[in-house]
Amino acid sequence: MPAKKHLLMVVTSHSDIDGEPGTGVWFPEFSEPYSVFTKAGLEITVASPRGGPSPVDPRRYPSADDIAEVRDALERMNATRPLARIRESDFDGIFLPGGHGPMFDLAVDPSFKALVRDFWLAKKPVGAVCHGPAALLNVALDNGSTLLNGRRVTGFTKGEDALDALFKHMPFSLQERMMAEGAVFIEQPPRTAHTETDGMLVTGQNPASAIATADAFLAVLNG
Repeated sequence: MPAKKHLLMVVTSHSDIDGEPGTGVWFPEFSEPYSVFTKAGLEITVASPRGGPSPVDPRRYPSADDIAEVRDALERMNATRPLARIRESDFDGIFLPGGHGPMFDLAVDPSFKALVRDFWLAKKPVGAVCHGPAALLNVALDNGSTLLNGRRVTGFTKGEDALDALFKHMPFSLQERMMAEGAVFIEQPPRTAHTETDGMLVTGQNPASAIATADAFLAVLNG
């Protein structure tokens, strides 16, 4: 019987906007892929920059009616491993949920960029959804280019930013930064479920794309 594949899911440790609590992980972008992956039999480790509890965006914390269905996912987010203890060689792929949090920490963490680079050079799948692709910015490769340069991708779009009251508090436009790095950014209308797969790289546009992105990532992971 083949050994279980071991997946690393990385979530943000960042919880505040302009000094006030108000961001973190957009919970369904974690819980929905987590459900897809667990049903597929993957062994999952959840990690974050600081370890311990990862913040959930208060606008998308599970309701009392929903919490029983996502209790395991919520418990895993409350006990993440510190990224400093994570090695690429222990895993078969890496998946990055979104929320605004990654725009502030994973997007600018050089040690995390090195970890993503290790996965990419080992030809292991890299997946991200919504604002999760912010964590893939400026991942330097041996040829002097970056992971995103020339890759077909998607992520939270400028059109979706225009509908988001919190965008004025964001450090940058994700679409603009990905395109500035040379990515071939493919977008669909706001709230459309949309994914892009380019080799070992799988990206999803928005929260509506979480399950589809997980399914596409699983297809790559399973070859």
